[in-house]
Amino acid sequence: MTVRKFRPPNRLAAMIKDRGGMLAKDAIAAAEAGVETLRESSMAALDEALADIEARFGKDAPDRASQSFEDLYLLASRIIDVSAFVMDAGIDKAAMSLCGLADDCAEAGGWRWEAVDVHIKALKLLRAMGAQLPVEQRDAMLQGLYQVSHYRPDEG
Repeated sequence: MTVRKFRPPNRLAAMIKDRGGMLAKDAIAAAEAGVETLRESSMAALDEALADIEARFGKDAPDRASQSFEDLYLLASRIIDVSAFVMDAGIDKAAMSLCGLADDCAEAGGWRWEAVDVHIKALKLLRAMGAQLPVEQRDAMLQGLYQVSHYRPDEG
């Protein structure tokens, strides 16, 4: 008995061997240029989400107690979605902490306004100068936000 081996053509291998493709460094440069075209609209969306949070959930918002937990969560998650251009500022991590706080408030059925206010102030500060802060200060701020968002008054 003879065994016959059958190898179907590998399309990817053929494409790699085929001349005329793009070098990896060129593909990376093209991808970075393509992403860069999104910077302006992403930063505008980030600023808009921050302004919406301030207007609806900020300390001076007239009807903030009537706002929904889900709306705060969605606005904070919108910040996360567009924060790729300010990854070194910590805005994405602060917004994740705010999402966690909104979840906790929804679970408890009540707002913790002091914690919301601290998060809003931190987000504004990180947007303004987060990338310029020393890493230790930024990390300490983010750790403080995490502790505030996960604090449970009933646990002491």
